[in-house]
Amino acid sequence: FVRIVTGEAIPVRFVESGDSYTDGTTVTISASLKDKDFDPAVGLALHEGSHIKLTDFNTLKTLEDFVKKDDEVMNMLSDKHESIEDRWMAVYYAQNKLKDLINIIEDRRIDNFIYRSAPGYRGYYEALYDKYFNAKIIDKGLKSDEYRDETWESYMFRICNMTNVNTDLDALNVLRAVYKMIDVKNIARLKNTNQVRNLAWKIFKMIEDQIPAEKTEENNCQNGQCENGEGQEGQGNGEGNGEGNGEHGNINDDGSK
Repeated sequence: FVRIVTGEAIPVRFVESGDSYTDGTTVTISASLKDKDFDPAVGLALHEGSHIKLTDFNTLKTLEDFVKKDDEVMNMLSDKHESIEDRWMAVYYAQNKLKDLINIIEDRRIDNFIYRSAPGYRGYYEALYDKYFNAKIIDKGLKSDEYRDETWESYMFRICNMTNVNTDLDALNVLRAVYKMIDVKNIARLKNTNQVRNLAWKIFKMIEDQIPAEKTEENNCQNGQCENGEGQEGQGNGEGNGEGNGEHGNINDDGSK
């Protein structure tokens, strides 16, 4: 399937765990090939193969230079977030968020291209989306009270799963506007990865405007009394969120997908 999509003799390897991805020359598939999992695995193979055919990996590798050029945004981030102490940290912050947004939009673009140009493969793509984006755990997350705070985690979860029928476009301040900007039904208007990157950058700036400023926490404790009202130094709540967002691949630091 990868060779049919790419028209090249691309090596494919299978692993039992981890991400499915491609670096542009090889494809790694992390999936079971048992009967019930076979169709989603083929969908993954088609997806990664279409990255080789359609994604401009150079665009992904030059995100740092792209982000650096926007002095206005870099200065805004440094002024807004106390945790961002210098320009390098501002670039790192923006680049990672931009990479994730590109990942989501580019996936929709390339999947749409193959889905429409090769109708015989549609069943594999539908199985892929059912497994990763229409799973019960995703349904539960979208309908719950979670992922409704104005945070990047909330936006990424809901943007990633915006094709799910349970998506709530009013869950976040600008989620509906982002949905309209991506416009999945007309995603074919985006002809290349550069256009995806430019759209993702606009979305990054829109979302960042909604994210509260990060303040560096200081704990002034005297005689066992802290400003936050607690009497123990270094106390934390130990909470974390281990839920995934349903995505089936990530753009790696070297530009691979």
